[in-house]
Amino acid sequence: MKPMIGITGAWSVETWGHSEEHGGYFYVGSYYSTAVSKSGGLPFIIPLPHKNAILKEFTVEIVSKLDAILFSGGGDAKKFKKEELPTLYEQQPLRYSFEKELLLEAWKRDLPILGICRGYQMLVEVFGGRLMDETIDGHKQNLPGYEPWHSLRIKENSKFENLVGTREMKVNSFHIQAVEKVPKGFEAVGWSDDGIIEAIEAIDKEFVFGVQFHPEERYDVDPHAKAIFDHFVEKAIEYKKR
Repeated sequence: MKPMIGITGAWSVETWGHSEEHGGYFYVGSYYSTAVSKSGGLPFIIPLPHKNAILKEFTVEIVSKLDAILFSGGGDAKKFKKEELPTLYEQQPLRYSFEKELLLEAWKRDLPILGICRGYQMLVEVFGGRLMDETIDGHKQNLPGYEPWHSLRIKENSKFENLVGTREMKVNSFHIQAVEKVPKGFEAVGWSDDGIIEAIEAIDKEFVFGVQFHPEERYDVDPHAKAIFDHFVEKAIEYKKR
């Protein structure tokens, strides 16, 4: 049986300004689920809990049924003025609170964890790291996601190097916020040409990685991007067999 891989999503009430009275939509970019599926996993969108749910109980029930979790991107700071750059919590408060609980529960259970873009930044914040207070330039490409934007330099002998099979790869770029401080228990393992930290790994966990770029969008054109999902699903299969 294929491993069950949960993918976090956004709520249109928080991101698109939809009326809460009409419910809104839970959604995630199709590239995430497609990449997981192509690598042999069974993807599921994880919905946000309703307001009256007991968050901890809801989280434990969900995580107990999964073999891995992908913390997705989406819903960035587009609706805010540049001079008032919000925190991840301020951007999507319900999503942040829920994903924090998901992340801590998955960490406790040693589930394979992959954070992409906003999901990467969640890893940083939840475990005590810090994002830069000001926006950065040059990392918001105007090309399709399958097109590369800059090179990624990868730390020698890191787990991430073993994961992607190279010391350098081409990646896309769709962010205006960057990581300033890596949390304790993690190390930086990938950098852009201008020194922005673009990948981290947990030191004492077998598979907990965060990447600022979007490998799911380059899955079909870059074997190194594909390898991230292949290994992610492989670890989910191993977890399922425990």
